[in-house]
Amino acid sequence: MKNRVMLYLTLTFLLAGFVLIQTANAVPKNGTLRVSGDNTWVVYINGEEVAQSDNWQAPTASEFKLDNGFAQVAVYVHDAEPGAAGKGGFLADIVLDDEPDYIGTGEEGWRCDTGKLLADRKDGWEKIDFDDSKWEDELEIYEKFGEGIWGFGAAQMRQILNDPDCEANWVWCGPNDVEDDIYFRYTIGKLPVEPQEKLTTSWARIKNEAM
Repeated sequence: MKNRVMLYLTLTFLLAGFVLIQTANAVPKNGTLRVSGDNTWVVYINGEEVAQSDNWQAPTASEFKLDNGFAQVAVYVHDAEPGAAGKGGFLADIVLDDEPDYIGTGEEGWRCDTGKLLADRKDGWEKIDFDDSKWEDELEIYEKFGEGIWGFGAAQMRQILNDPDCEANWVWCGPNDVEDDIYFRYTIGKLPVEPQEKLTTSWARIKNEAM
């Protein structure tokens, strides 16, 4: 009987260790954020600026590390032609080294907000602990990469977006001929924090529970 109990305990510990290893291996560790914006954009990861450009046909590609599967992506896009004179567009994808391995604009999880020029915005919108729960979570989806009004630039863009091939859509926050200054955020995973019960959660959840 004693030997049988010891066998059960040994098997339980082995199984628990296997589950922990599998869970740890499932957490992505590295990522690449590829971005294009019509006309200019600035990219932040975990609150730090990592890229900017004014050529929508030459996407930026920024590699980053994830902290226990977590990273915060924030992108500002400015449409240089005011109002109806221009058509704004934002195209991005996130390539992770594990599941989910590909996240493109047009998929759920992206949030957006309209606002003033980047130089005039001082609310910390790009920071990890910014609460974006009131931002718009349904983006206006336009053409898929390679199609529509941005299609003529696809050949040049594919020099950067072909490994893997881009599956994202051009998007905007509302009609793309109205607002010219748009802010986008995407949260990968959950921010590891240690509240009283030491639960892994997000800053947004902590703030909501505290209200």
